[in-house]
Amino acid sequence: MAIIPDKPTEISHYAGLLMLEIDAEYICATSVPPEPLSVSTTAALAVNLVKDLDTILNGIEHLGLIIPGALYDQTEILQPGFPLINTLATLYQKSSTDCIDFKPQLIILGADQSGFPITAINPLRRPGSGPLLLLPFCFIGKSKDIVNLAITMENILLQSGRVSQETCDSVHLAFNLKVLNLSFATIKDLCALLKVHLESAGLLQLWNLLEHCWTERTFVLSVSLDDKNRFFADKNNIHTIFYTFDDWAQFGPGKHLSEVNLGTGYRNWMRTQRQYTLALGMYGLHVRLVLANPELEVNLMSIEDDKLVVKMLQETPCLSGDFLVESIFQKDTEDLEKKLLITNQADIELGTLAYTVATTDARGMLLRLENHYPLCPRGLNIVIDRLIQRCNEQHAERLVLHPGRLVYSEGGRNLLSANSHDLLT
Repeated sequence: MAIIPDKPTEISHYAGLLMLEIDAEYICATSVPPEPLSVSTTAALAVNLVKDLDTILNGIEHLGLIIPGALYDQTEILQPGFPLINTLATLYQKSSTDCIDFKPQLIILGADQSGFPITAINPLRRPGSGPLLLLPFCFIGKSKDIVNLAITMENILLQSGRVSQETCDSVHLAFNLKVLNLSFATIKDLCALLKVHLESAGLLQLWNLLEHCWTERTFVLSVSLDDKNRFFADKNNIHTIFYTFDDWAQFGPGKHLSEVNLGTGYRNWMRTQRQYTLALGMYGLHVRLVLANPELEVNLMSIEDDKLVVKMLQETPCLSGDFLVESIFQKDTEDLEKKLLITNQADIELGTLAYTVATTDARGMLLRLENHYPLCPRGLNIVIDRLIQRCNEQHAERLVLHPGRLVYSEGGRNLLSANSHDLLT
């Protein structure tokens, strides 16, 4: 994106991207994008990039250009305020602070064995990134020139900005990737492509939340989904309500569902909640989970002003950490736990939604009944490790049951421990 000041003599910038479509056969859950390039390799690649851009944009000799020798996935580029692009522009401008005597130059950013010396531009190289990887570049110049450049780039870069064979060859050689297609684009083009992709997947409201925060709009955006998930976007903060099964079924969105449909309804709600929460977090938004309670639920239904809703959510303590423990019953005793009956409340598609833990003493009397909810992917392993440690510390027997579905009381509308009749295997 560009930052174009009011004064025509000021320096501003506009970014572009080289988009690499990677062969899906070479992408797996554990694969990571290649390491950043050295200065010499980046320089060799940059020579061809500059030639292409000069031809496509009808001359760029009056503009500065900065190119990092690294590939990023789109979640690293599309962040609130576009910090990666702004960092590139700032690095360039530190070497050219006098806009009157602005002298265009090409700056190449290469890495050593430990990566770039500036952390802000080090690619995350997350496992499973792709199939689209991006090499950003940023033009810098006087604002009147950048205004004209931006118009030209938006009009022709993606549609007719052909990547030369020389650039294709240098990209293959530099990154050692099997690239199916190479194309130039702007940040707006990338956003448009993502919007089309999300809309075709039925996730247009996710796009609305992302765009609202990326562009740092000042009003509150409220989103209500078909599965009764609710999200409130305020700048780059997302407020959302988290329901345990018991809360969801008793006073939350599932309170009007018939008992036989509670399992399906909660799975659908949780699927959407996980999908949105994970995606919003990956794109740099701060997702604030507020634990549901009956009073909050009533207020949410009665307050129509979204700003007042956000204010109320801000004043409500949020969930912190990677997991939530919901205590259903606890006997007032210091007796040690001798057995933990752990029910994996799971779905074939979603995996574990919660662990229901019933503990008994040496006489078989119930001491505690709890539901342990992972709030993020790493939370699942943390919950498992904590339960194992708990058994080891108290020398308690551990029995884990896998019914393959949610086990709940229809009358009480709450999760239950499984028994032999509930098991699928």
